Amino acid sequence: MNILFVCSVYYPVTGGAQDPIDQLGSELVARGHHVDVLTRHVPDTTPKEEVRNGVHIHRVPNAVLPSDFRALTAELREFIRSVRKPDVIHVVGLRRPLPMIAELLACLWHVPVIQTVGGYDIPDVVDPDPRLVWLTGRDFVLPAMRRADLLNAASDDLARQTELLVGERAPVPTLYVGIDHDLFSTAEPHENAAAWGPYVLSLRRLEPAKSVDRAIEAIGLLKDEIPELQLVVAGDGSERAALEEYADRLGLASRVHFIGEVPIEEAASLLKGAFATVVASKSEGGGLVNVEAQAAGCPVIATRAGGIGEYLGGESGALYVDAPDGGLIAQALRTLWCDPEARERLVAAARPLSERLSTRALAAEYTAVYAELAKAHRARDFVPWDTITAALWEDLAVPAGHDPTLDAPWRAPQAVEDLVLSTANEEFRALGHGADAFYYLAWSSGVPVGQLRKVCEFVLRATEGLPKDAVAAGLEHAADWGRFDTESCLGYIRN
Repeated sequence: MNILFVCSVYYPVTGGAQDPIDQLGSELVARGHHVDVLTRHVPDTTPKEEVRNGVHIHRVPNAVLPSDFRALTAELREFIRSVRKPDVIHVVGLRRPLPMIAELLACLWHVPVIQTVGGYDIPDVVDPDPRLVWLTGRDFVLPAMRRADLLNAASDDLARQTELLVGERAPVPTLYVGIDHDLFSTAEPHENAAAWGPYVLSLRRLEPAKSVDRAIEAIGLLKDEIPELQLVVAGDGSERAALEEYADRLGLASRVHFIGEVPIEEAASLLKGAFATVVASKSEGGGLVNVEAQAAGCPVIATRAGGIGEYLGGESGALYVDAPDGGLIAQALRTLWCDPEARERLVAAARPLSERLSTRALAAEYTAVYAELAKAHRARDFVPWDTITAALWEDLAVPAGHDPTLDAPWRAPQAVEDLVLSTANEEFRALGHGADAFYYLAWSSGVPVGQLRKVCEFVLRATEGLPKDAVAAGLEHAADWGRFDTESCLGYIRN
């Protein structure tokens, strides 16, 4: 089969839906399938086109403004011309704007599209943070979800929440994502493991929902009782500077090591050498890091948030805590430290549980879903739902042989962009495209213009003297996560 995966980010970025697709793609190639990946060009230092483990990767600019989408059409036309026509399109992780692009391509090629909901993609009933991301892209993502030939989710928990959002698509089935089991089970301990001594690993995005501060608190509570125990924090995000300051206030600067985002190969070695890993999430779609830890022989201390228990395989798969609480995490670490045999029993029980979610085991399930969907598919027309989707369809469909239906299709979207940006401070706009993207996404997410202008003025004052391109990049990153408050903006700019 010819399979096109669509992901909002992809290798070398790690830590989300891109990792299982990167690993599954190479397994599908090994089984004789042709695999392409369409993703955003993030970071922009990566090549636009490359082949990794037999998977053909195509990167396109991250379109936010209507003018960005207009510029994107030329790259999409080239992509359509050069890529092998897929038998199925599979969107994994529903972040703007690619689910909409996938729907458009599916109708153009007359092939089925699957939209798989991942963590942070839709509003969460417990954690308010995913809603912020959702608001930045709902106008593109929700219609694409409703029109998909198959809408599924990466965990039972996410499936239930998807049904709350789009009840007409119930029941929403679950399609689990997996890991390269061999990568984690055969990894060698990290090269710094001996220098650190026994360490707890936090392999997480540094965002509020991940509760990394509670892991730091736990190390602080144990600093006299188990003075040799260190904490290694691998990951980046808006909270990094605040977390570093918190560790310093607790007198833990020499015991908490912030090493930034790491490639997946290094993540495997970090897990292999760790005493334990802490996953104290407030919400979690599934939490593949838990399965990766099990495969690497690293005990997991985790909450039961979201789909964590599903991916861990139940009560025997981890040492659970009832809440993201430093005292509870410290007690769990104390239990493992004081009872090495209990730690080994946990490792032994958890390792086989991880094998059920290996990409090798899941590949057959995925291809069966694809084959069934392709066989039953009936071509359908693309029906635009706003001025941007109408203009995009016009630009892509007419060269493909469809009759034109619009005069000046980009006139209305561009007029909206011009009107919105005309309300922004000129000094703020002078920061560059990232500032424009931030302002436009904030407006489209419902942030009142008066409040938005105050945020922009604060950012200008607080970042005076910093390079404009660094400030603009931080703002665009903040907007990507739906963060339009002053504190979050500064967090992303600093990091």
